[in-house]
Amino acid sequence: MKQKKNDSGKRLYSLILVGVLTIGLSLASKAQMSYGIKIGTGVTCQSDLLELANNCDVRFSPTIGFVGKYQLNEGFALKSGLEYQQKGRSFTEDHVDITNKLQYLSLPVKAEFSAGEKAGFKKGQRLYFAVGPYLSYMLDAEAKLDGIAFDMKSDTKDFDAGLGLELGMEFPVFNQKALQVGLNYDMGFVEVYKSEADLHNKMASVSLGLLF
Repeated sequence: MKQKKNDSGKRLYSLILVGVLTIGLSLASKAQMSYGIKIGTGVTCQSDLLELANNCDVRFSPTIGFVGKYQLNEGFALKSGLEYQQKGRSFTEDHVDITNKLQYLSLPVKAEFSAGEKAGFKKGQRLYFAVGPYLSYMLDAEAKLDGIAFDMKSDTKDFDAGLGLELGMEFPVFNQKALQVGLNYDMGFVEVYKSEADLHNKMASVSLGLLF
């Protein structure tokens, strides 16, 4: 009896494995892969967890990176890539101007939902919304006090993680290429500093991406 049960279990596992592989191959055959570059600029600050922003300590920040998109069907895709980002804050304390510039290499993974003709667009445009987590590695951290710079990497944590949101439009350009214009917002869930509690990275930006 035990041998029959084991054989039945093996057959069941085999069927499940075959089913998963079949579904995976079917999705892969329908998926369309595109890749490209993404640049942007925005404002960044640091504030309490789940607080959208601290208007008193914002600083302007650039972003640049590579992006890849896997279109699984007409209205759903997965996006990822590698982005260089600057985050931090600028503020004044006891009549001293302080700027913290933190440099990260970020890996976002987002689910993208889009609508084209169903949203009334007739020339290939698409309205999209993307959401997903990100993981960032600290490359460098520098502080300036009244223009005098010093390293502060020893007081910052090596990794940041959070949630990224993106809302934008995609336009077809140059035959098979696509231009994405997006509004982005990143909310960090990890405390940035070792010596100062309840400060998390926040960033709002405008981005321009070209997909091939």
